[in-house]
Amino acid sequence: MRLMHLTKYAAIAGALATPLAFVASASASTSTTTGGSSSAFAISASGLVNIPQTPAVSSAAQPNDKSLVQLPPNQLVELKILHVDATPGHARASVADLKLVKALLTAHLVTAKCTNGQGSSNLVKASLAGQHLAVNAAPNSGLNVPVQGLGTVSLVLNKQVHNADGSLTVTAIQLSLPIG
Repeated sequence: MRLMHLTKYAAIAGALATPLAFVASASASTSTTTGGSSSAFAISASGLVNIPQTPAVSSAAQPNDKSLVQLPPNQLVELKILHVDATPGHARASVADLKLVKALLTAHLVTAKCTNGQGSSNLVKASLAGQHLAVNAAPNSGLNVPVQGLGTVSLVLNKQVHNADGSLTVTAIQLSLPIG
């Protein structure tokens, strides 16, 4: 009997995950309240590879601007040049040269930003299993792509969540993978 587990979230640009989930938030997860505190991180993953929110900044602490040239080597996520910054009412995160799960998902540049409660994301030369992804997707745009040998891969582009505290969280790409 073959067992399959569906990953809960794999996000490029910020994400939350449940145990056994693969979450890669690469690019930008930003959260701001209008004129209030802000935070940003470029990537996070849990499950098959555990990567804490890296790099992460907040407008409430110093430094509030960080860059990282590369992640430590791992089997699932390759990327270069992660940058995040947060000031009161503004947060931005970006990742360059992203390759996820052996080029299943690639992007030259992914960014997410929030400014005073307004959010956006941008993808440059991004594709999932060879299918090109929208540069400026509408908020919460969903897509399911069948991938041979893997199953159906789901993603949400420009995920925007209005939180109970009045803040907005933008995730440029949230990816869900079936894991065998």
